[in-house]
Amino acid sequence: MATSQPDEFPRVKSGIPGFDEMVDGGFHRGTVNTITGPSGSGKTVFASQYIYYGADIGEKGMIITPSETAEFLKREMRSSFGWDLSDLEKQGKLSIVDVTDPVLRLQKSIEVDPVEFLINFRKMVERKLQDFKPQRLFIDDLTALFLSVESPFKVRSLVDDLFGSLRTSGTTSVITIGTAFGMNQYLEYGADSATILNRERIGNSLIRSIFIMKMRGSKITNSIRVLDISDDGLSISNLSPYP
Repeated sequence: MATSQPDEFPRVKSGIPGFDEMVDGGFHRGTVNTITGPSGSGKTVFASQYIYYGADIGEKGMIITPSETAEFLKREMRSSFGWDLSDLEKQGKLSIVDVTDPVLRLQKSIEVDPVEFLINFRKMVERKLQDFKPQRLFIDDLTALFLSVESPFKVRSLVDDLFGSLRTSGTTSVITIGTAFGMNQYLEYGADSATILNRERIGNSLIRSIFIMKMRGSKITNSIRVLDISDDGLSISNLSPYP
């Protein structure tokens, strides 16, 4: 008679219909997961839906937006999908750190050595995670923070330090990455999983798509699928975007 074994590698449900089936059950708990794509491909919606779903099932979330104010994100998510991030903050289910934070504002106001800034950014993230203790984290587009670091070796080292801190905290992180400047390869390499979003013209239609480039320790679906955005958020169909 077979006995059930304890789950040594618990999964975190994404809240994106169709996604968990592509990665054999969801993200591994305590991992760093990148979502890469061009502008308009759905990265921010994906990560926001991940956080909002987590709050709905009782998991605290944190959002860090290094390049914009929280109000912009709140307005976008509420007007597009009805997700009230401000209400989640009031309930203590969500903490948002935006560009008005002193560490991030310092970068905007004076010339700071980029390596020093990234070290300070990592320390700030560590403090915020320790204070709020979220189960889920969303960092919006880290690409710009690393662009001014000239040495590829230093970029790799800084990425490894940041991702190592995130794993140590125990939170399950989703990090969005743009593709405009070619920095995504360093971040994807250091992550535990890498998901690629795209938006392209096929015939007379603009189609969004998704595929899983890698997920360590997990079976993945080796196919490109259609990514839909509706009033309810993102969902993934079993259809291929290609005829």
